[in-house]
Amino acid sequence: PFDEFWRKRCDPDWKLALRAFSYGVPLFMVVVALVPWVTFWDIERYGYVLASGVVTSIAFLVVIFWFISTERKWTGFLLTTEARVLTRGMSIVGSQANS
Repeated sequence: PFDEFWRKRCDPDWKLALRAFSYGVPLFMVVVALVPWVTFWDIERYGYVLASGVVTSIAFLVVIFWFISTERKWTGFLLTTEARVLTRGMSIVGSQANS
């Protein structure tokens, strides 16, 4: 009963929330990368270029890490309707028999 309820009522919302989060993390890092350029814009010395460049580089490295490891590894699995996580001592047949 719960699987049917989840598929009918919760699954579309879950997928939308996961997609929004998946797009939100890289977009947040882009905003973080742009903040030093706006903050240090009116400083006369050129040290702001170095500081802004360092923050921007770190933010883009985080975005690259996000896409290489987390996004690629988990999004496809979590968006499938039949995604199951099996723990030790549990089997697919046993979990379907209880449904």
